[in-house]
Amino acid sequence: MKYVLIVLGLLLTVASLAGIGLQGERYALDGIEFYQRGDYTDAIHSFKSADKAANGSVPEYFYWLGRLNIAVADTVNARIWLNKYVGSKDSKYSHEVKNYLEIMDRQYLIFEKITMREMPSYLNSRNSDYGAIVSPDKKYMYFTSLRPSRYDKENIYRSEKLNNTWSKPQLVTELSTDKNETIGSITPDGNTAYVFGNYERGKIDGDLYTSTYSGKWDNPKPIQRLNTTQVELQPMCYEDQLLFFVSSRPDGIGGTDIYVSSKLDGEWQEPINLGPMINTVGNEQTPFLDWDGKTLFFASDNHVGFGGYDIFKAVKIGDNWTDWSIPENLGLPINSIKNDRYYYHIKNTNEAIFSTDRQAEGFENLFALNLVYAPREYLIVDKTTGDKKTVFDETDVIAQKKPTKSPIRFTGRITDEDRNPIMADVIFNYDIDENSYRDVTGTDNNGRFDITLPYADKYVVTVNKDGYFISSKEFYPTDDSTTVEINFELQKMVVKKVFVFNNVQYEFDSAVILESSYPVLNDIVLSMINNPEIKIEVSGHTCNIGTAKYNLKLSERRAKSVVEYLLSKDVEPERLTFKGMGLTAPIADNGTPEGRILNRRVEVKVVE
Repeated sequence: MKYVLIVLGLLLTVASLAGIGLQGERYALDGIEFYQRGDYTDAIHSFKSADKAANGSVPEYFYWLGRLNIAVADTVNARIWLNKYVGSKDSKYSHEVKNYLEIMDRQYLIFEKITMREMPSYLNSRNSDYGAIVSPDKKYMYFTSLRPSRYDKENIYRSEKLNNTWSKPQLVTELSTDKNETIGSITPDGNTAYVFGNYERGKIDGDLYTSTYSGKWDNPKPIQRLNTTQVELQPMCYEDQLLFFVSSRPDGIGGTDIYVSSKLDGEWQEPINLGPMINTVGNEQTPFLDWDGKTLFFASDNHVGFGGYDIFKAVKIGDNWTDWSIPENLGLPINSIKNDRYYYHIKNTNEAIFSTDRQAEGFENLFALNLVYAPREYLIVDKTTGDKKTVFDETDVIAQKKPTKSPIRFTGRITDEDRNPIMADVIFNYDIDENSYRDVTGTDNNGRFDITLPYADKYVVTVNKDGYFISSKEFYPTDDSTTVEINFELQKMVVKKVFVFNNVQYEFDSAVILESSYPVLNDIVLSMINNPEIKIEVSGHTCNIGTAKYNLKLSERRAKSVVEYLLSKDVEPERLTFKGMGLTAPIADNGTPEGRILNRRVEVKVVE
């Protein structure tokens, strides 16, 4: 509904600009054209030119500059232009602008800190990718994608986590068909998935199903108690005791509503509509109950927002599933003027994932969030006065605990082998009190970064830049660590470049790779994924212990086992070759133990 109103408003704006000959009209019409294309940065430039040409006399330009800065998640400039509109006393957009400013005022009360980045290009496709969840052991991320496949439908994909990085996604064939499917959640034991689809013959409306895992996912079975002749979708199971889902059944309040069912004696009970505080005459979707068991995140196209679907938060405040605080818009940068849905907070981390179609192409993509929840406060309706009232929650368990030790400032510089600066993301992974954290900072034009993080016992710092081999370092602080410098010199992946790995270990007299070497091989996998155009040759090398013939065969088998590992992680076979070199190409003196260790190695050469 909001999107329709925005389009109508846009048409009226175009008509008014073309009809009354406002100063700066030509620039403003260009700006609207850029807006329609999704090119918001150029639209901002055009409307700034329009405002300059009009000498700041056209309030409508203030409104559009405020809205366009919302589109690029620039809170500061959005507030400047919207407040300028308020000061103009123009009333055309006054209600809308008041709502925008209220959302941005309160967004800081939801998150103390938040950063947003699009997921790697190999996770997102040129079509829609959405609805990501993470397995309880955090080893896999599942999501739905419309990317080309054997079915060319919205199917379920899975990405494995390698060295703190999601790898190339693969189709989950057991749960994917020539219809449309999504996966909503997985039970804490990892054995049951709740999915949406049309797995039964003749089904077209979409229902809720479960699938059990025993080496692979079995055929999904319908949840008969909850399915109707209407659509049921987006199942979210909390601790295998509560099942939230979305339905268009006739007893609802609007188009699609959110319902919840409780499990009693192993059976799902009659679902409850979450009531008018959550559900509206519009559409509510993508429920996610956070791990405190009472904070609900959901998407709505009818609660007060920026446009399309926005993501909201509400807190359960009573004994019933209809008792909720007033839903609050999460604000920028999570929400935009387009569709934002599928908020998912990864348990015991500062990471969340959501989906948005704010890109110019108009398809949904997966975005990653690194966040710190603010101490929880929420709004309720005073039952006596009917006014809004703020409540502070002293039992909040999802806000981050304050560290007991002083934070550490990390600085450094990223360069190539010729000392040229590289602009790249620097990723920090660390654990505090059994919770996992991930923070990302970028380098400036000189390749320098600067970030302050809470104290942890260990940090893994990674740089994974297109065109270069991935690089990681570990840092263990001492109690007196306050400022740490970590520099990276990245190696470019160019033809004939050779990468040497002395730390790929095997069982004695064998080609079986030790598990302790998997992180080294995972770096090769991730570098191959991040540079999909390259091909490599893997060569095995030995020291001089044993005969030349024996070492040649052993080195070949060991090189082959590396290639087999890469294949198991879905690196394409046509990009891989291998050979054994035996003891023919030493890089150190075989007469010393240290030299023999260096000679027992794996080399990766970029051949194309």
